[in-house]
Amino acid sequence: MVKKMKKYMLMFGMILSVSLVAFSTQVVAEEVLENPIPQVKHNWVEYSTGFDEIEAGTHEYTYWKNFIKRTRTCLITHKIKTVVYYCDLHDHTKSETFLDEVIHSHQHSD
Repeated sequence: MVKKMKKYMLMFGMILSVSLVAFSTQVVAEEVLENPIPQVKHNWVEYSTGFDEIEAGTHEYTYWKNFIKRTRTCLITHKIKTVVYYCDLHDHTKSETFLDEVIHSHQHSD
């Protein structure tokens, strides 16, 4: 009986300590939310645009010529567009990258 009582008291103490920790973190979180820092919006202006071509690999494809089945290697190139923006209010920059085009070295139906 005494062992069960000690076990229950230990479990109660653990539950109490966990709930106190959860309550204290909730109070800290509420204090942070009560004093928001005023945020000034960015004034993003497009600063520059650049294009790069990156080799993305190869693949084999088959085609027919004079009733003979042939294979050929096609080189794949990705054309990447990078746009850089500048905010004069905060002196910040950010960039966005887009896949502009996928270029195959040969025309085929793959």
